[in-house]
Amino acid sequence: ETEHAISFIPPDGEHELMRYRTTKDISLPFRVIPLVREVGRSKLEVKVVVKSSFKPSLLAQKIEIRIPTPLNTSGVQLICMKGKAKYKASENAIVWKIKRMGGMKESQISAEIELLTTDTKKKWTRPPISMNFEVPFAPSGFKVRYLKVFEPKLNYSDHDVIKWVRYIGRSGLYETRC
Repeated sequence: ETEHAISFIPPDGEHELMRYRTTKDISLPFRVIPLVREVGRSKLEVKVVVKSSFKPSLLAQKIEIRIPTPLNTSGVQLICMKGKAKYKASENAIVWKIKRMGGMKESQISAEIELLTTDTKKKWTRPPISMNFEVPFAPSGFKVRYLKVFEPKLNYSDHDVIKWVRYIGRSGLYETRC
């Protein structure tokens, strides 16, 4: 552990060597900017902007943004610049999916939410907007600095082997309050 080195005997083919989780010193790959405006008692206007903050040469994939809606939602009109969006009444949420998004880009969705009138005076407590994605780097800054292959029984040298590392950063719990 003091050397920060891992020694192992790999199986044939592709495999996952390690997974890790961290909560410190993370460079957040996305910024979610929500704007919610109440228009009277029967309508909400929601605009959500998603900005990527990583290198322009990289592409994020499998992006899904879940925007919660009130329980008394009767209908939703959606306009999105990129991807596909759908209101899922069973989940009380707008689900916005974007296949890929480059670094230093932004996209937005606008929604007009029609509400049924209710007798309750209780104001809707807005749940957070959640997001899932994959990025081809480690937002924590984790890097493999050196990879050495040593296989004396098969007569391999370090130069005979193609060495590569694939980084995939997954979102975990990624939420923004509105």
